[in-house]
Amino acid sequence: MLCEYPLYLSKRLTRLPIFRTSAIIFPMEKIKFVFFDMDGTLLDTLEDLHEALNHTLGEMGYPLKTLEETRNYVGNGIFCLVERGLPENAKYLAKEGSERFKKYYRAHLTVHTRPYEGITELIEALEARGIKIGIVSNKSQQPLEELAEYFFRGKASVTVGYTDGLPAKPAPDMLYAAMEAVGADKENSLYAGDSAVDVETALNAGVKGIFCAWGFAGRERLEKTGARPIIDAPEELLNYLG
Repeated sequence: MLCEYPLYLSKRLTRLPIFRTSAIIFPMEKIKFVFFDMDGTLLDTLEDLHEALNHTLGEMGYPLKTLEETRNYVGNGIFCLVERGLPENAKYLAKEGSERFKKYYRAHLTVHTRPYEGITELIEALEARGIKIGIVSNKSQQPLEELAEYFFRGKASVTVGYTDGLPAKPAPDMLYAAMEAVGADKENSLYAGDSAVDVETALNAGVKGIFCAWGFAGRERLEKTGARPIIDAPEELLNYLG
């Protein structure tokens, strides 16, 4: 896993936009599965991640981070989040810091975390259309499952989080694993995320993507990656299904 820089700030994707027009319509009869990123797409987890990072840094005796700094660190899982938060001369302690982070975070998963406005209604609308949803996240599997159950009560047909042996996003392996679990394929799947990591994941998987401006990265950063289409509210996703 590469943690040298925050992928939200990456310029690597400007040469590889997935779509060059915002007028894309994904035929409804073809889309049977929508796979969502979790953090910054379905749930606003930023404050809880931020507090867990600062608890970890403070416990280890290092300077705390601002919320905006934490925003720039997320997207590639806990190890990279912690490594990016540590000073240059302490990055070798990222593994230890990750374990401290996990212990605190598991006990504080839902202090501030909530679904973004309109997400619950979007999931219900997709369900009404017979479209199944899955969740694919670089969050560790256990907290991912706990959050999915707490907020969405079994609505997700599959949840795939980070586990040893399965390369994290933007590698396509996690998305492929979710697709295989529910019998989806590239033609009938749509992937929704909020960051450059998600843009690259969809590209690497060869799956249609749609990108969410309400998340951690925001519209301006998504546009810099070449992401298309970008939506500003959850209900807009339904418009792209025709």
